[in-house]
Amino acid sequence: MPRGRPRNPAAATPAASRSRTSRQPQIPFPHKLVLNQWLLSLFNVKHFEELAEHLRHESLEGLDENQVHHFHHALTAQLFNLTQLPTELLLEYDQNIVRHTQRLNERRITHGERPIVWKYFQYLTLLFTEIYLDRYFRDPQALLAALNAQIAIYNADKPEADQITPFDETAEAWPQLNKLAYWSATGSGKTLLMHANILQYQHALKTHGRRRELNRILLLTPNEGLSRQHLREFEAAGIDAELFNKDGRGLFTGQAVEILEVTRLRDEMGDRTIAIDAFEGNNLVLVDEGHRGMTAGEEGAWMRFRNALCEKGFSFEYSATFGQAVKGRPKLIDLYARSTLFDYSYRYFYGDGFGKDYQILNLDEGTQQKHLEVYLVACLLSFFQQQRLYREQGATFRPFHIEKPLWIFVGGSVTATLATRDAADIVEILQFLSRYVANRAASIHLVERVLHQGLVTATGKNLFAGRFAHLNTCGLSPAQVFDETLATLFNAPGGGQLYVENLKGATGEVALRLGADNEAFGVINVGDDAKLVKLCEQHRLATGEREFSGSLFQEINKPQSTVNLLIGSKKFTEGWSSWRVSTMGLMNVGKGEGAQIIQLFGRGVRLKGYDLSLKRSSRARLPDGVDRPRHLSVLETLGIFGIHADYMAQFRDFLKEEGLPANDDRIEFLLPVIRNLGTQKLKTVRLKKTINGVSTEFGDAFRKLGPVPTLARPDPSRDPSTTYLQKNQVVLNWYPKIQAMKAGGLIGGDANAALNVTHLSARHVAFLDLDRMTFELERFKAERGWYNLNLTRQAIERLLADQSWYRLQIPAEELASDSFERVRLWEEIAVSLLRKYTERYYTFRKRDWELPHLEYRDLADDDPNFLSVKESPEQSGGYRILIDRSQEEIVTKLEELKAAIVKGDLKSWAFGGMQAIWFGQHLYQPLLYLDTKVVEISPTALNKGERRFVEDLKAFHDTDADFFRTRELYLLRNLSKGRGVGFFEAGNFHPDFILWLLADGMQHVIFVDPKGIRNLGPSDPKIQFHESIKEIEQRLGDVKVRLQSFIVSNTHSHTMTMLWNMEKSEMQRRHILFQEEDSDSYIRSMIDAACAGGFAR
Repeated sequence: MPRGRPRNPAAATPAASRSRTSRQPQIPFPHKLVLNQWLLSLFNVKHFEELAEHLRHESLEGLDENQVHHFHHALTAQLFNLTQLPTELLLEYDQNIVRHTQRLNERRITHGERPIVWKYFQYLTLLFTEIYLDRYFRDPQALLAALNAQIAIYNADKPEADQITPFDETAEAWPQLNKLAYWSATGSGKTLLMHANILQYQHALKTHGRRRELNRILLLTPNEGLSRQHLREFEAAGIDAELFNKDGRGLFTGQAVEILEVTRLRDEMGDRTIAIDAFEGNNLVLVDEGHRGMTAGEEGAWMRFRNALCEKGFSFEYSATFGQAVKGRPKLIDLYARSTLFDYSYRYFYGDGFGKDYQILNLDEGTQQKHLEVYLVACLLSFFQQQRLYREQGATFRPFHIEKPLWIFVGGSVTATLATRDAADIVEILQFLSRYVANRAASIHLVERVLHQGLVTATGKNLFAGRFAHLNTCGLSPAQVFDETLATLFNAPGGGQLYVENLKGATGEVALRLGADNEAFGVINVGDDAKLVKLCEQHRLATGEREFSGSLFQEINKPQSTVNLLIGSKKFTEGWSSWRVSTMGLMNVGKGEGAQIIQLFGRGVRLKGYDLSLKRSSRARLPDGVDRPRHLSVLETLGIFGIHADYMAQFRDFLKEEGLPANDDRIEFLLPVIRNLGTQKLKTVRLKKTINGVSTEFGDAFRKLGPVPTLARPDPSRDPSTTYLQKNQVVLNWYPKIQAMKAGGLIGGDANAALNVTHLSARHVAFLDLDRMTFELERFKAERGWYNLNLTRQAIERLLADQSWYRLQIPAEELASDSFERVRLWEEIAVSLLRKYTERYYTFRKRDWELPHLEYRDLADDDPNFLSVKESPEQSGGYRILIDRSQEEIVTKLEELKAAIVKGDLKSWAFGGMQAIWFGQHLYQPLLYLDTKVVEISPTALNKGERRFVEDLKAFHDTDADFFRTRELYLLRNLSKGRGVGFFEAGNFHPDFILWLLADGMQHVIFVDPKGIRNLGPSDPKIQFHESIKEIEQRLGDVKVRLQSFIVSNTHSHTMTMLWNMEKSEMQRRHILFQEEDSDSYIRSMIDAACAGGFAR
C-alpha cells in the first residue's frame, strides 16, 4: 500500500474532501472585485450589465451641442434615483472628462488625425476614476469606511477561503487606498485611458491645492519594446515623455513621464539598473502589465518596488490578464479585489461585439495520432481562404478596414535563447510545410479530403463543417487550390523546396522561402537564430545564410511586405502589434502561461471595423445603404489551432477561466414590425430642420445666426423674460460632496432632515479670485463650444453679488470664516454656481431665439422614432436582436414570432423573459419587453413601468368601445436624445411616449413619461413641463392642436406627500398620476384631463 494513503479510502474521502473544499477558494476572481462592486452600488446596480445596457448604443458616443457626453444624458435619464450621485455631481465629473479629452485631442486635431471619441466602457472607466479620486482626496478615511462596509456585505455569506480581508481602520487611510487597477482587454484602449488618468490625477491634485507635492511620473513596463511603444503613443497624445535616464533632468525632473522597464529596478545601483532609493516616494506610478515581472510567490520584487515608488503618491496599474496573474495567490487576490476599479476584461469586450470572432479548430489526442496531417492541411487552407477572399474582394472589404491576412505561430515561452520545446515545435511546423510543398499528389489528395469529406472526430463531429464555404463554391478543383496556395501563400507559382535561411543583417530573424530565388513568404523571430538553423539542418531541412540589410519582421505591416507567415511570439509580447493577424497557431503552451497566451490571443483578435468602430460588422451599426459583403465574416474571424492536442486543451481552459465561450457564435436576428400610421396626419413638435439655410442640428443655427448673448444677472425691470431665471433658480446641493463619503450615503439619521439653504455673502465673495473665476468660465465656454457667448469680469462680479438666481444647500459650518483653507472651498462652490448659471443662461437665450422656429410637423414614415433596422429596402424596419446560437429554444421561438408577424397573425407571445406586446393603436407592432440577459435588443426594450403603461392604456382602449366610437387614439414610443422629441424647457426632457387623441376635430398631443419621481423636486422642470408645454402650444397657435404632458409615477403618493409636503390632489393638478395605487383609473383621468385642458383647480 502506498505510504500515506488511508486504509479505508471510502470512509476517509468525504471528510478529506470537505476539509480540502473548505480551504480552497470556490468563487471566481471576477466575482470578488469589491471596489468595483462598491462603485456599481453608487449607481444602484449590482452588475456591470445593468449599467452598460443604457449606454451600449453607438449613437450615444460623442458630445452634444453643449459639449456634454451623450452618455451622461443616458445615465441620468435612466438612473434618476441616485442618492449618492446626483445629476449635478455627475455633470461635474463629465465636464472634467471633456476637458481632459480635449487636451488629449489638441495635437491629434492639429496633425489632422482622428480625435478620441470614447466608447461607453471607456467613459465609465473615466467616470469611476473621477468618483474615486474625488472621494479619495476629500476624505480618505470615509472612503475606507465605505469600502469596508462593502467588503462586509460581500463577506457575509462567503466561506472563509473566499473572504476578502478588510482595510485596517485603525491605520491611516490614504496609504491603503493609493493604488488602483484596471482590468482592460487588449485592444480596449487602455493606453488612452492611461493618458487620461494622468490628467485626472493632476487635476485632482490641483483642485485640492496639492499640485506641488508630485515629484515625478513614472511608467513601469515589462520590457524595452513596450517602453518604446509607449513613448510613441505619448508623443501622439502631446504628452511630454522620455525613456528613463539615470542622469535625469536635474531641475526639470517631473515635467515629463519617465518610462523604464521594471527589470531595471534593484535594491542597489548598477550599470544598467537603478536603485529604488534613488527615487522619492511621492510619485505617480503607472504600471503596464507589471505582474509579468513577478517573481515566485506573492511578494514579487516588482510589487515591492512599485509600493516604494508610490509610498507617498499614487499608482494606476493596467492589465488584460489579472485573472491569470492572481490564480493560486491569495494575497494577490486580496490586493486586486480591493483595488480593481473597473473590469472590462475579455468576456465583456467580446460580448459587446468588439474585435474579431474566433473559431477554434479543436484537436483531440485521437485525431492527433491518426489525422494530424489532415488537420494541419485544413489549418493551412483556412488561412488560404482568407488570403484568396482578400485578394479577390479587397476593394469591397475596404470600408471595413480589413488588412491583408497574416498567419502566425505563437507560444507561451518568451526567452532570449531558444527553448528546447519551442525549437521542436518550430521544426515540426517547418517539416509539415516542407512535406506539403514537396509532395504535390499527396497534398492534393489531402486538400480534396478536407474540402469534400472533412474530418470526423471520435465524438462524431466534423471539425471542418461549414468552414470552407468560399473554397467549395469558387469553382476551383483541389489541384487548382493546391497550385494557388503555392502562388498566394508561398510566393512560388512554380513550387520549390522549402529553404530555411539565416539573415545575417537582421539579428534574430530566419527567412522562409521556396527555392533560393522566390520572395520570402515567412519569417521566424527567435532569440538564437543560428541554433535554430543548425537544428533545422540536423532534421534534413535545406538551410543557408544570406546577407540582408533590412528586416523582414519590421516590414510586415507595410503594404509591400511579402511575408504571409510569422513564427515566434517574442516580438508580439514586446509591444509589436499588427491588424493583419487572421490565423493563429499555438505551440509550446504550458499551464503556467495563461497570461501570456490570453494576451497574444487579445492581440490577434484586434479589429479596426467599419468607421473604426473596433467592432465586427455583425455587431456594428451600419448606416443605411451600407451592406455587409458576402464572406466578410471569414476575414473578421480569427482561426485558432494547435500542433498538439494538449495545447488546445490548455488554451480552452484559459478561455474558460476568462469567462469566454470556446466558440463565440452569436447571431443577429432581425425581427420585423407592422406599421399603422392612422387615418389622419398626426402632428408632432420639432424644431425646423433648417433656419435660413443653416442646419439646426447640434445648435449650429443659433451659433451662426442668433444674437450674441452677453452673460448677465436676471433683471426683470429691463428684460421681463429673465424672470424665468429667477423662477427657475440654479440649485447647488453641496451635501452630496460631504455626505456621499459616508458608508450609508447619508450621515446618521438625517436622510429626511431639512437642508440648510443659504447664499455666498459679500464677505465670502471678497475673498474670491475673480480673475480665476473668469478664466474658469472662459474655459467652460470653450469646452461647450459656445463661441458666440460673451463673458466679462464685471458681469461675473455682479452675478456673485446677486442672490436672486440661485440657492446653495450646504451645512452652515462649511461657510464659517474660521480658516483660510475655507477659501478654496468657497471658490469651488462659486465656480460650480457660475458654470450652472452660464449653462442655464445660454440655453435660455438659445431657446428664446429658437421658439419661433418650432413647428408642428406631420409624422412621416421616415420619422426617427420609427425603427430603422431593415433586411431589405421594402421592409418597414424592425428590431435587431443579438443572441447566442446555442440558445436554440429562443431562436426557434423568435423564428415562430417572425413568421407570425409576416403573416399578420398577431397572437400573444412570451418566452424566456421576452414578451411581444400587441397593441393595434401603437404605430408599429409589436412592442418588446425584456427581463433577461440572454439577448440584446436594439432599440432598447420596454422597462417594467413602460410595459405597465402600455398594457393599462390597451386595456382602457379595448374595454371602452363607447368612448372611442367617435374618437381615435394612437401611441408612439419616443426614443432617446438624437432621435426622439425633446424639450429644453424641461431640462432636455425626452418623454417616453407620445399619445394622440383625435376628438371633435381636435388633435390632443399628449407627452407621457412613466418614471420614479422620488428624487425630483416639485420645481423640477420635468414636473413643471405641464405648464411650459402650454406656452409652446400658445406660441405655435394652431387652434386645432392641444399639447399636454403627464408624469406617470411609480412612486406612491404618500411617499411624495412626505417629501414634498404636498397633498395628492395638488400633485394631480401638476399632471402627476400614480400608476400603482390608481391602476384602475389613472388612464381615464389622463384622457379626461387632456380633453378638458387640465385638472380642475
